[in-house]
Amino acid sequence: MKIFSKKNIPKIVIFLVFILAFLLRIYGLNWDSNNHLHPDERFLTMVTADIKLPSSLSEYLNTLTSPLNPYNYPQYQFFVYGTFPLFLVKTLAVFLHLDNYNQITLLGRVLSALFDSGNVVLLYFIARKFLKSFYRYLPSLLYAFLVIPLQLSHFFAVDTFLNFFILLTFTLFSYNFFALAFLAFGLALSCKISAIYFIPIIFLFLFKNKNLISIVYFLISFLAFRFFQPYAFTDIFTPNPLFINNLKTLASYSKPDIFFPPGVQWINRLPLLNSLKNTGVWGLGLAVSFPLIFLLFRFLTKFRFKFNLIFIISAWVVLLFTYQSLQAVHTMRYFLPIYPFISLIFVTLLSRFKIKKSLIIYLLIINSLYAIAFLSIYSRPNSRVQASEWIKKNIPQNKVLSSEYWDDALPLGYSNYQNVPLSLFDPDTLEKWEIINQSLSRVDYLIMSSNRLWASIPRLPDKYPLTSEFYKNLFTGDLNFIKIKTFNSYPGFSLSFLKSCFYLGLSNYPGVRNTWFEKDTDCLYPGVYIRDDTSEEAFTVYDHPQVLIFQKK
Repeated sequence: MKIFSKKNIPKIVIFLVFILAFLLRIYGLNWDSNNHLHPDERFLTMVTADIKLPSSLSEYLNTLTSPLNPYNYPQYQFFVYGTFPLFLVKTLAVFLHLDNYNQITLLGRVLSALFDSGNVVLLYFIARKFLKSFYRYLPSLLYAFLVIPLQLSHFFAVDTFLNFFILLTFTLFSYNFFALAFLAFGLALSCKISAIYFIPIIFLFLFKNKNLISIVYFLISFLAFRFFQPYAFTDIFTPNPLFINNLKTLASYSKPDIFFPPGVQWINRLPLLNSLKNTGVWGLGLAVSFPLIFLLFRFLTKFRFKFNLIFIISAWVVLLFTYQSLQAVHTMRYFLPIYPFISLIFVTLLSRFKIKKSLIIYLLIINSLYAIAFLSIYSRPNSRVQASEWIKKNIPQNKVLSSEYWDDALPLGYSNYQNVPLSLFDPDTLEKWEIINQSLSRVDYLIMSSNRLWASIPRLPDKYPLTSEFYKNLFTGDLNFIKIKTFNSYPGFSLSFLKSCFYLGLSNYPGVRNTWFEKDTDCLYPGVYIRDDTSEEAFTVYDHPQVLIFQKK
């Protein structure tokens, strides 16, 4: 058949890789059982559900009256997200009759997965510029199985949309489609304003092609941004003061002298090393990061400067990684736009040093096993869902439960339990602990729905001397509470015949001796699992947090 002719083989292969990538990204799509456990996703869903489609183009462009403008709703006066993904989801939700709270989230996740899967196609077109036949497909195949893109594709957020349009911009520039590239860049900006960091790479392309006159095409980017993020402006050229002030407020949250509970985890971190650890160990996986580091060192010993596409790719990776790593907040999702480019660099080095194809295949298999292990978290009920069911079955409703302020209270959904929130993130004062001790005297069960507090606060005994001591005493059993149940959903492989769970990886409980290996005979899903407690907070607390339940003695 002509469809399987030699000429069509590349198209067939990339199409199959695209389908594979998409299936991996929608696996376990409703991973939180409609409980909306990702806070950014929850907020975007609320906004998307509340905004309304305008009746005309003029109404759409009118910042003051448009029903699509989040700022025209009193509850959304703080909004810093790109609006293109929201407008796309809202339009499709209305058209497909899915315009309700739960369905909007699922539709947003499908589109997030679809856009991220599109990167495997773009990677092939870039790889075709400088890699030979066998190697051309490898960046796409490698990216399909990288864990951070897989995880973020399971969330309705703006990061995967940004990632796609950044890569599309690069692809179009590499083929000298300058006008379209600037259009794609405008769309990237309307997904997330941080796309602005890509501007130096655009200038590198213009300089490489001796086409600096094309800088006038930035007008196309502006028009695209102006159209798809219209409420960043009050008229054609005037920025919306509310939008600008929101961005300034958001930036202030990252300053070390500003108290913001989610920022506690970043205090006293070693920026570059912390980013290397999270990206190398958890984001890429050791099967990629170790060989990549080895090949990079080998390459640098023989480095000769060439102003080519690989140089521009490397410049983007170094620029974004260094800049984000040196910020006070350097969460893993901020690095997503370099993952496709790391795939290209890795495969280029494999090709340059003529690594045996059999070894390359082994590395890809090991990397895919890590991805499959990670995806297993979506094959089981979320650990907060598991814990909620257990609480309802095993704790009488006349008992008093606690929750930690800034974390989700359990059990999920409506319940008759009395809940007492503990404001443990507040600065340590005697007044704070008078209130907390009064609350603890009323509480029958301490419920910790993730490690958000106990993994970050005890790291800062100078800032939180009393709260650090509280957590250490709690975990060593020196308080009037004893741990009775643990729920987790680590990446790994469920093997029921083992009858127990075997955890590999360092634990990080405060005040106790932590181990690299643990056997748990009281787990719901026997198997072998990778304990990722030492990873960045956001890597675990949404889709596979560890839930701990303590009972008053």
